[in-house]
Amino acid sequence: MSGDRLFLLKPGFEDPERRGRFFVCPHCNAIEGLLASFPGLATQIEVHRLPFARPRTPLVEILGEQHQSLPVLVFDESRPVPEDAGVANGRRFIDSSERILRYLADRYAFPYLHH
Repeated sequence: MSGDRLFLLKPGFEDPERRGRFFVCPHCNAIEGLLASFPGLATQIEVHRLPFARPRTPLVEILGEQHQSLPVLVFDESRPVPEDAGVANGRRFIDSSERILRYLADRYAFPYLHH
């Protein structure tokens, strides 16, 4: 398994402002679909599913309080990191679902999105 860490919202979360309904994050759900469709490939990356409520402590510990939006992929910097990666607390990351999906295809041989 790589040292890349992918953080997603745990599916089926409740929003305290909209009680009685359960939700999925559309951006995280696109990635969840890819992971579920290719479970053998999904074992190559460390996936963390975090609750909706903030603070999202595991992510705060890595990227800081300002970077709690999901999805986010935090890179294992022992390997080349894409030039367009952001930086927080000295760690490189990407937080666009489309960019994460492209990285998973480039790095881990997941299928590419067809546009």
